[in-house]
Amino acid sequence: MKRYQLAIAVKEKEYSLRLAEYVRSSPFGDRWQISVFTHPNACKQFLNQGYNIDLLAAEPDLLAELQPDLSQIPSIALVSKLGESGEKFELLQYQSLPQLLRGMSGHFDVMSQMGKQSSKGSRNKVTILTVHSASGGVGKTTFALHLANAASNLGHRTFYLNLERFNTANLWLNHDGSEYESGVGLSDLLYGIKTRAQLSDQWLLQHRKYHSLLKCDYLPSFTNLEDRLSLSAEDAVAIVNTISESGHYDVIVLDMEDGLDELHVSLLERADHNFWIVNGEQSVLRKQQLAEKYGEQKWGEQFQSLIRKSELVCNRVDEVSKHKSNGLKFAPYSLPDVQEWRTGEPHILLSSSHYRAAVGKLLKHVLSEGDHAYGIR
Repeated sequence: MKRYQLAIAVKEKEYSLRLAEYVRSSPFGDRWQISVFTHPNACKQFLNQGYNIDLLAAEPDLLAELQPDLSQIPSIALVSKLGESGEKFELLQYQSLPQLLRGMSGHFDVMSQMGKQSSKGSRNKVTILTVHSASGGVGKTTFALHLANAASNLGHRTFYLNLERFNTANLWLNHDGSEYESGVGLSDLLYGIKTRAQLSDQWLLQHRKYHSLLKCDYLPSFTNLEDRLSLSAEDAVAIVNTISESGHYDVIVLDMEDGLDELHVSLLERADHNFWIVNGEQSVLRKQQLAEKYGEQKWGEQFQSLIRKSELVCNRVDEVSKHKSNGLKFAPYSLPDVQEWRTGEPHILLSSSHYRAAVGKLLKHVLSEGDHAYGIR
C-alpha cells in the first residue's frame, strides 16, 4: 500500500507529539507518514527542502497562514466546532484519535475522488449489494456482515447498513467491544432527510462508526423504533442514496428485513446485485416460491428486472435442485454448515475460515461479473 505524507500544523506541542506517536504505532501508519509542525514557517521550510505533502491538517489560523503557499495541497481545518472555519473540509480536533484519523482518511479519499472526477468528468459508481430472504432465520445477517468484511478485505471502502425492523446485528458486532447501539445513528439521518435539512458533506464522516474486526463503517440502528416501523420506501431509498452519494464508499452492503412489500422492492431495484438466502427447509423454500410468484403478479416487469440481477444463495446446504424459481438463478457457491454455530447462540464473527472463503468467492464472482456495470476495478 502506498504511504502518503500527512502534515499536521497545531500550536500545542504535546498534542502534536501524541498524535504523531499514535499514527506511527497504529494501523494508520501503514498508510500515512506523519510530520508535525507547531509553526507555519517550519511547514513551509519542509516544502522548500523538497519534501512532499499529500494532506495538510491544521488549526484554522495556521491554515490561513499556510494556504497562500500550499493552496494546491488538500487541506482540512481542525476545529473546536464544525462550521467555524468556513473551510469545505473540517474535523473536530479534540475527539478520539482513531475517529480523527478515520476522518482524515475519509476526507482525503473524497478529495482524491473529486480530483479524478474533474479529470475524467464522471463519478465513480458505488456498488450496492442487498442481502434478502422471504423467510426469517436463514442466516441473512451473518452473511451480510461477512460480505461487508470480504469487500473491505478487497480494498473497497465499505458501509454496512442494517434496515431490519428489529435489528439484532449488535449481538455479533459487540464481540469486539464496540458500542454498536450508541451515538447518533439512522434516526438522526432519517430526520435530516425527512425535514429536508441540509446534511453537510461531513455529517456522515462525523457520525459514522468503524468496526475494527469487520473493517467497515456503519451507523447505529434507529433509536426510535417507530422510525423504522413507519419507514416508507421513498425514505429507505433516500437513506441508501445519502450514503452512496457521500463519496466516502465503494460498496454498501444492505441487510434487509425478510418479506416482500413496496419498501423491499424499491431497495432491491435500487441495488446492483441482490442475494436471496435460502436453506434446505421445505417451509423456507415454499415461502421463497410464494414470494417470487407474488412479486411477479404484483409488480410484473419491474420485479422481473430486479430478479435478473439477483441470485439464490444456499446456506448450510448445496444447491436445492427441486426449487422452482420464477427466473432466480442459483449462485455458483453455497455457504457451508458451521457446526459450532448451530447452538443458537450468537457466534464470534469471522470464526469460520470455510465460511469466510465461501463469502469471498461469492463476492468476487459478483464483482467480476459486474466490473463494467458496477464501476469497480
